[in-house]
Amino acid sequence: MSSPLSVLDPDPDKVIRLSWSRLRTHDECPAKGALQREFQSPVKDIRNFVHGNVVDTAMRRWLAFDEPPPGWMLEQVDAIFEEWSHSSEGIVRWKHPGDKKETLEFCRELVKRLEPILAEYVLPFTWQPAVRFDVPMKVRHLNGSMREIRLVGEMDLLVQDHAKRTAVWDLKGTKDDGYWRKVAPQLAFYAIAVAIMTGQFPYGTGLIQPMCSQRVLPVTVTPQALREIGTRIERLARDIWAGNLAPKESNEGCAWCPVNHACPKYALPAGRGGAAPAAAA
Repeated sequence: MSSPLSVLDPDPDKVIRLSWSRLRTHDECPAKGALQREFQSPVKDIRNFVHGNVVDTAMRRWLAFDEPPPGWMLEQVDAIFEEWSHSSEGIVRWKHPGDKKETLEFCRELVKRLEPILAEYVLPFTWQPAVRFDVPMKVRHLNGSMREIRLVGEMDLLVQDHAKRTAVWDLKGTKDDGYWRKVAPQLAFYAIAVAIMTGQFPYGTGLIQPMCSQRVLPVTVTPQALREIGTRIERLARDIWAGNLAPKESNEGCAWCPVNHACPKYALPAGRGGAAPAAAA
């Protein structure tokens, strides 16, 4: 039985803008996906994203050179690490006294492994780092008509080979060899965006994951994967139009949710005077 709690009023005429992160979060909890757009804390803890942000920034800046200088990423990684340690996007709560030092060393090792990968898979071709997209896609509306939505996001790296074929590479700062299974649908989402942008699906998609045993992992986006991601996109758009954004029934993970303070599941009932009752001492 679905929860009677709702987050936003239905708006069947709303212009929908969907990112991969919104799609993933909606599947986790519809309310969380909606509330993060409205109530994300400006002082959120970004510790778990520091290493990924550091190496991604290093790669983007390196590839911005017409001829990327050897060793530049390793030379600059300490300075980039300090930037992200004091980022305006949030605060960093280090997990233990040695956590900062260990994370920096992780970043240093990752960019050392990353440079030869980019030299082989990127530099011989034409590349574009940090490719932002905002493209139209039509899905079936609540009334049965086809309605345009927007797919939005940013891809880490597009590479065009000598035959003018496009490949999508996503950089991952993980050492988990099984992590690719969680993010394979993300590549399908990007493949649809590339097809809309260029008129052709990418000839290749994959992960660059220097800290894993297989440092370059091609991931085939199958027709079934495209159908599944298309279904998820349409379902999310229809849920937003219909206002089907209730919190999930399970409480798993709710205690650590960054927007649980705004979730109707945790709203206190009004007291006799209309104010929420104070917590018991």
